[in-house]
Amino acid sequence: MNKDLLVDLWNMMSDHIPEKEKADVSQEFVTTLLDYNIVESTLKGMVGVDTYLDTAIEYALDENDEEEWDE
Repeated sequence: MNKDLLVDLWNMMSDHIPEKEKADVSQEFVTTLLDYNIVESTLKGMVGVDTYLDTAIEYALDENDEEEWDE
């Protein structure tokens, strides 16, 4: 999936999410993207769009790195 499309979707949704819920929603958004096998380079390309999204992406990528080490 195209990084620009995902960024546009996040920006559109983010405008309607209460501030106190953005951290949770950004985590769910990134988890859903990973569930649909979005490649890491696409996620990395989304960094810098939104601080909540950045945190969720960094956390998800760190989790994936740890899982790879465990295998």
